[in-house]
Amino acid sequence: MLLASIALTACQQENLSDPVKGAFSISLTEATAEVETKATPADLDKPVAEKFNLLITNKTTGKELYKGAFTDQTIPASVGTYTVKATCSPNTSYEENPVLALDAPYYEGTEEATLTADKTVSVTIPCHVANALASIRFGNNKDKFEALFSSYVVEVKVGNSSVSLQDTLRSAYYRAGSDVKFFFKGKLKGNGQDVTKELTHSEFSKAETFVAGAHCVINLSVEKTTSGVILTVAAAEVKKETINATIPMEWLPKPKIAGFANGETSLYYVETADAIPAKITFNASSKIQDVEFSFNFQDEQYLSFNDKTYTLTTLSDEDKAAFTKASIIIPVLDGSAEGSMDFTSMTANLQTNAGAETVNTIKLRVKANNRWSDQGTYEIRTQKPIFRVSAYPGNIWTKEFTMNALMEDQVETGNFNKLAEDMTYQYKSEQSNWETLGTDLRKTGLQPGTMYYIRGLYRGEVEGEVLPIKTYETLTIPNSSLDEGYATTYPKSKNPLYSFDGGWIGTRNPLTCHADGANAFYVSKSSVLPITDNNSTVAHMMTIGWGSGNTCSFGNKSGSVINHISAGLVCVGDYDAGKDFIYPKEAYIRPTSLSFTYKASPYNNDEYQIAIYLISMTEEGQEIIVGSGIMQSGESVGSYKTETLPITYDDTYKETVISHIRVIFKSGTKEDRDHLEDKFTKEGSGSFYSNYYIRGSQFWLDSFVLNYEK
Repeated sequence: MLLASIALTACQQENLSDPVKGAFSISLTEATAEVETKATPADLDKPVAEKFNLLITNKTTGKELYKGAFTDQTIPASVGTYTVKATCSPNTSYEENPVLALDAPYYEGTEEATLTADKTVSVTIPCHVANALASIRFGNNKDKFEALFSSYVVEVKVGNSSVSLQDTLRSAYYRAGSDVKFFFKGKLKGNGQDVTKELTHSEFSKAETFVAGAHCVINLSVEKTTSGVILTVAAAEVKKETINATIPMEWLPKPKIAGFANGETSLYYVETADAIPAKITFNASSKIQDVEFSFNFQDEQYLSFNDKTYTLTTLSDEDKAAFTKASIIIPVLDGSAEGSMDFTSMTANLQTNAGAETVNTIKLRVKANNRWSDQGTYEIRTQKPIFRVSAYPGNIWTKEFTMNALMEDQVETGNFNKLAEDMTYQYKSEQSNWETLGTDLRKTGLQPGTMYYIRGLYRGEVEGEVLPIKTYETLTIPNSSLDEGYATTYPKSKNPLYSFDGGWIGTRNPLTCHADGANAFYVSKSSVLPITDNNSTVAHMMTIGWGSGNTCSFGNKSGSVINHISAGLVCVGDYDAGKDFIYPKEAYIRPTSLSFTYKASPYNNDEYQIAIYLISMTEEGQEIIVGSGIMQSGESVGSYKTETLPITYDDTYKETVISHIRVIFKSGTKEDRDHLEDKFTKEGSGSFYSNYYIRGSQFWLDSFVLNYEK
């Protein structure tokens, strides 16, 4: 049954001048939902509802208010009670409700509604199948009928009218309450004898078998005997028929393509990422009859699918195999009213064109109810993965660097494992083209202090982000030969303080040579003297006693007051006498070793020390020792010799950039009375006050140089 809902606003064929008016609003709906073989919504909407006709009459006067096609517009009317009738006969080859006809359902619904002044009344009309019908089923016995009869039908008669049912796909419709007879008519094979038999069954004698909406399904069986054939009605079933089960397929809505999940028409996929859900779904009111689709793939792997239009009903085995190979799951025509085309597995293989986005377009339409859906256009956009590679500062040197292999945290989008499996590593300078590194990811022969660029390249064509790196500089410490001069000042009269020129070489002289106290033997002395030796300027370092308040006992340590004892020191850095501390010098360098020329005379088992530190200075002023080399020895060296001190870099700080350097040369490490000689010694030229020392260990530094072997 079917419901119609109307809004009436006042009369059309009635007296429209009546000042007391209202309105009807009408809609149709299925009264029951039994035996739905074709699925439509419960509400009969377009295109079904618009096939109905409406007749609205005033129940009191009998006058027609409206007679015509169904409308969802409000219908004006005078106040009163009305009968609203909706009728429809889909098969227009017959009269509206024929006595007997093939596949000629007739739908009807009636409802009363009372209209009051200035009101719009919604009327819901329950509509139903208003005639009755019968169908024949031969079931598993059809082969027997075919074997026995050259032709056969079931004749359905109502009065003088008759129709023949030759198969199970059609039904005979007749008016409700009709007196219906059923006859089997066939021609036997072999002798050509005609066979006619009226069909009987207990259901045929029941009035409810032929009421409105009753569908009588008759199952026949036949057996051959020696005397002829026995024809029986094996079963007769009566069920309630619905409008939705009987309307023509062409009246059903067009198939609908839902698209990707949540109705999306575009999906975005990152090359190498895990597969994403990419299923285009569709559904219909009856079984899917065909699917037509075409592609415009920009992905070069799938260009062979372009410029073709495919349909499921004509798809070749070769095409099916190609789709399987491409991981495209195409729908099958299995009688279902829904389906999908699934690109999910395919997405895991999609590629960009050398990093440029590829747009892969799918056009699709679906046939069901003998109607094609609108064409849907969908796309899967493949975008390049975002990744970068790096080189640790600890793997960058003056003339070479070594890149790091791709690391998981360097992949912003995409699949790390896939990228790493097919990654090449490249570098270039400002002037050169990109070059691919070997498996060790190392590049030698570079220029110091020069900017280079590195990148990863996936599958030989998808570029990662470009990272600039700079090789370390080759710094020569100013005046590291000590031959570029020194300055002499006098904090205390006649006691010279020596400072090396160039701004990079510091000494402890500002500590030991000061302005305090009496101008006596060892109150204020330079602990580092520039002297001429080994054909050059040499820094002569001494461990000395010094300080305000010292006294001397006739040039002997015994009985003398010695307030401070300090080793002579030459450094690369800024020496602060107030803190007795060396601040490192700023330098972007990464030397491999330190070479120096020296001789030494340690006293009383003392040890001289040479140290170099490569430092990263934090914003807070904290020093991080990235690399260092230390040599400490008590060996006496009587003639100048050159020693090379290797620098060891701490791998813990391989990601830390070097920003500063500190180098220290010390005459000794033991600064106490036991490591001073017993007698005062005249050292160098000068006044009585300036050239007498009480000293211990001595160290002579001729020159030093930083080495950059890689």
